[in-house]
Amino acid sequence: MRDKKVFVDIIRGYFTAQEVELPAFDRTGLVILQEIAKPDPDMHIIEKQILRDPALTSQLLKIANSPYYRGLQEVTTVRNAIVRLGLSEVTQMVTLLSQKKSFASEDSLTRDYMDQLWVHSVACAMGGKWLAKIIAPGKVNEVFFAGLLHDMGKAFFLHAIHILKKNEQLAVDIPQSYLEEMMNTLHAPLGVKLLTLWNLPTIYCDVAGKHHNDFTEDQDVILTMVSLVNKTLNKCGIGIRHVPDLDLVQTAEAKALALDPSHLKELEQVVQNSLNFIKDNT
Repeated sequence: MRDKKVFVDIIRGYFTAQEVELPAFDRTGLVILQEIAKPDPDMHIIEKQILRDPALTSQLLKIANSPYYRGLQEVTTVRNAIVRLGLSEVTQMVTLLSQKKSFASEDSLTRDYMDQLWVHSVACAMGGKWLAKIIAPGKVNEVFFAGLLHDMGKAFFLHAIHILKKNEQLAVDIPQSYLEEMMNTLHAPLGVKLLTLWNLPTIYCDVAGKHHNDFTEDQDVILTMVSLVNKTLNKCGIGIRHVPDLDLVQTAEAKALALDPSHLKELEQVVQNSLNFIKDNT
């Protein structure tokens, strides 16, 4: 496919249709995400949801016993994991593990992008968690989940490309320049659309839609933190984009959060270190 206008028209037509196939969102992850958003989340509901999925339980116990978390005694049950790691940490890891299904693709072109996007999203979640512990300790969960979900519009877009190719509505030979340009243009509004259809809290929809917007003084601190971590990942080349010359010190987000160069260097190290966790555990 060499006609850019035809490509654009097909993509826009797909997303304006009445019925659009959504990427998978694991029910266990959704229930847990909604429960942890409550003022007083119920540990037993979260534990029950995890235990319904033996594969998820196994993955959680593997992480709980990994060098990243390991204590003196082996963790053998979900309840032990909650006691050892804490409810928030377990919820974060379970949502992360269950969410990977949304980044799956059978198509070789979109799979490569999805793999990069997955690493970028997890690194954003982990970098955001570290930053929130410094800036807003009461918002660690929200920043983690907002970071994990901030680029779901790209996953939605790539999922559509896969569907259209499978249905022979798009040619196999899509120029990557066309694909990347459209993905960059559409992913923010698509992220809002997808997370809204998934019935997720408004803050996650806002971050998905606004994380590339110019900084404003009245924006939510969660958005500010995720936007800064996203820029840090771009500087480090973790994900699809690489902007090595980006000066994080001069970003509006770093100034608004009153972060000095040492904080920003440490943030870069945190997201780099997250790559080992992603490789070993997801």
